Amino acid sequence: MISIEDLALVPLYLFVIIGVAHLIKSNNINKYPEYKYFVKGLWFKIIGVSAFIFIYLFYYGGGDTLAYFRGAKCLGNLLLQDFPKGLAILFNTNSYDNSLRSFNYETGFPHSHYFANKNTFLVCRLSAPLYLLGSKSFLITSFLTSVFSYIGIWKFYRLVNILYPGHSKALAYIILFMPSLVFWGGGIMKDSYMLGATCWVTYSFFYVFIARKKVFWNGFFLVLNVVMILNCKPYLLISLIPGFLFWVNNSYLKNIKNTLIRVLIFPVLILIFIGSGALIFNSISDSMGVYGSLDGAIKKAQITQDDLLREWHYGANNYKLDRIDGSISGLLSAAPLATFTALFRPLPWEIGSPTMVVSAIENTILILFVLYSLIRIGPFNFLRITFNDPFLVYCLVFSLFFAFGVGIAGTNFGALVRYKIPLMPFFFSFIYLVRKKSVFEK
Repeated sequence: MISIEDLALVPLYLFVIIGVAHLIKSNNINKYPEYKYFVKGLWFKIIGVSAFIFIYLFYYGGGDTLAYFRGAKCLGNLLLQDFPKGLAILFNTNSYDNSLRSFNYETGFPHSHYFANKNTFLVCRLSAPLYLLGSKSFLITSFLTSVFSYIGIWKFYRLVNILYPGHSKALAYIILFMPSLVFWGGGIMKDSYMLGATCWVTYSFFYVFIARKKVFWNGFFLVLNVVMILNCKPYLLISLIPGFLFWVNNSYLKNIKNTLIRVLIFPVLILIFIGSGALIFNSISDSMGVYGSLDGAIKKAQITQDDLLREWHYGANNYKLDRIDGSISGLLSAAPLATFTALFRPLPWEIGSPTMVVSAIENTILILFVLYSLIRIGPFNFLRITFNDPFLVYCLVFSLFFAFGVGIAGTNFGALVRYKIPLMPFFFSFIYLVRKKSVFEK
């Protein structure tokens, strides 16, 4: 999969990538001091994806990333051979050409079960232009995917620095240099695209609905990333919507200085919040497939849970939760353990493979810091600080919703460490910022 020609391309592409990064840094460093971490973060991302490639090729002996690359390669070749047919597949149109029949022996054939699942094949669609831009190299395409993901992560890092200046170094370690994020969020996988899209959506949402600046371009990228999420992991969007609504609601309430007016208007805003959530969900439910209804989402969770129990495919690093019985009460009863599992596990004694070691270390640090913060601040003050800050509420709500969804459907630690990465920069930042705000109050 990696040839001498691929390795020969690495210095050239790294020179261009890092050169552009240095140019961006030099144009912004005087105005935004946190840009001193821009190039370092990108280097760390490239090192992470290099480790990812090495593990998948020489430890796992292949895996999904090669299947995604194969699909991107076939689509890229089709774009060069028959551009209209390639476009029909690239944009997943209703055209007759959007079919496996458009591929041939010269272009190669993607895996049929990948192509049949539009959520899965989206990774191939997104990676096809990068395949062509990367000289048809698996190695370079992986590098470019990590760069694409890094853009969204950097946007989130910038946003947190804008809202909470003076913490750029600590936030860099939490967001840019987190080992799990740079490893699992860099290769040609769903996780890389979804991590970047989730972070970028948050940045764009803030500027469109909270700050109301540069609305056109931020609105454009907001829609673009929402569409990406909707067509890859719709359940991620279900977790984002409540957080967005809480964020907007709390931001507008905080701007009202008169306490009496805030108390009077609060019930109205709650009704608007509930109505807006229902309206948004109904408007996109048809595009969410099985996630467009509660019954469909529960059924999908049952299928995912059964799928992850296949030890021959995912390994034997399973964790035990109550089986999903299809009822709402069953989901609610399993919610606490499922949410805790996604946020804090695997723990050190649950390590079942080398790739879980780093995640277990991160989880141990996180749970100890959470306990330390709760003891030092106190549960009441912890909640008070959180709910007085709209952005912290957003981070918490999104993290809890997403952790519940990932934890309840999963049964395998190997899959969990990948699936949970979109919430990690949000939850880690949330815990750190609550602790820092408590210190400033003293």
